[in-house]
Amino acid sequence: MMAVPPWPVRRFVIDPLFVPLAAAGAVVGLVVAALGLLGAPLDRRLRVTRAALLAAAYLTAEAVVIVSAFGLWLARPALGRRYEGAHVWLLRRALDELIAAARRLVGFRLEIGEPPVGPAPGGGTPPVLVLSRHGGPGDSFVLVHLLLSHYRLLPRVVLIDRLQLDPAIDILLGRLGACFVRNDGSDDQAAARIGELAGRLGADEALVIFPEGANFTPSRRRRLIARLRARGQWDRAAVAEDLDAVLPPRPAGVLAALAAGTITATMIVAHAGLDELNDPGEVWRAVPFTAPLLLRWWWAPVEQIPDSAAGRRQWLTMHWAVMNAWIDARRADVDVEKAGPDSDAAHPDADAADPASDGDAADPPDAEWPAAAALPSEAAVPTVPAVRSDGPS
Repeated sequence: MMAVPPWPVRRFVIDPLFVPLAAAGAVVGLVVAALGLLGAPLDRRLRVTRAALLAAAYLTAEAVVIVSAFGLWLARPALGRRYEGAHVWLLRRALDELIAAARRLVGFRLEIGEPPVGPAPGGGTPPVLVLSRHGGPGDSFVLVHLLLSHYRLLPRVVLIDRLQLDPAIDILLGRLGACFVRNDGSDDQAAARIGELAGRLGADEALVIFPEGANFTPSRRRRLIARLRARGQWDRAAVAEDLDAVLPPRPAGVLAALAAGTITATMIVAHAGLDELNDPGEVWRAVPFTAPLLLRWWWAPVEQIPDSAAGRRQWLTMHWAVMNAWIDARRADVDVEKAGPDSDAAHPDADAADPASDGDAADPPDAEWPAAAALPSEAAVPTVPAVRSDGPS
């Protein structure tokens, strides 16, 4: 595992070197994209061209962000209170460009399902805790973009410390109060720093946590189950085995955020569609994407959150079980679509059919949650509203 260099090395060595390297890389990407067009007869989906252009767009955005952030640092005395707002604008603009490039080049599409009732984010919303699953390519970028551009919430993100090796992420999110933590269990102060960050939240701000601690892959799930068994943590291993589409959530950061006393509601964010692309080879074969990223979120008001730490752990596990059931149901829908209306998948046996016949049994809750936080069956979960397909503006 690569160690993150100290702040002076990142700012005065890596960042200045990265700008010309990124510019050169973007030029190389354009050349490769042109060469990819020549190979169109062998690559009819133009994967080489698409990937090279997307890489060039990313490297260009990196260079622009680094140079712009340096300019903002120089102008800080003149900007005063507008200093943070300028970084928010820069982050939103960079993500706008990257998401637009992903739409044009690799067919990225986002479909959002929102709860039918509850407070709308933005417009003076008290501090919100956002708990999201982590899986598939670029899901964290999409979530931050959604919060910024669609819901007008300022995200304060908890990130793995290795992302500080990306200069744009390190600079922009660092100046916007991000909390970089190690996810190997060696960061004794991680929970305390997350709690401090939660305690500083203001209106229209969101603390974003990915409780799984890592991108979901089937192999990572298997390794986690094996480690838990080896440690004799049979209950946690059983939960991990029941959750086949997500990793079991780590509660420490969530408990610290809730204990700060500033959180008024929690957004639970699930998504499916691109999450089964678990390695670069699978992403490569899927380009251009034909399936959208289906993102579904629901509210968990603070009054529904238990007071005790044990109750909150169960509450978090329950929501992750609901999320897992929703993802499984979406995957089943895709399997039926691929198989066709006359296939066995479209007409399961009565014994194997979901007890709820309306097909929405795995949709997340909008208000109440079970008193006992045991893993719920799909049939126990209320109906979801229709998914909107307009994406973030």
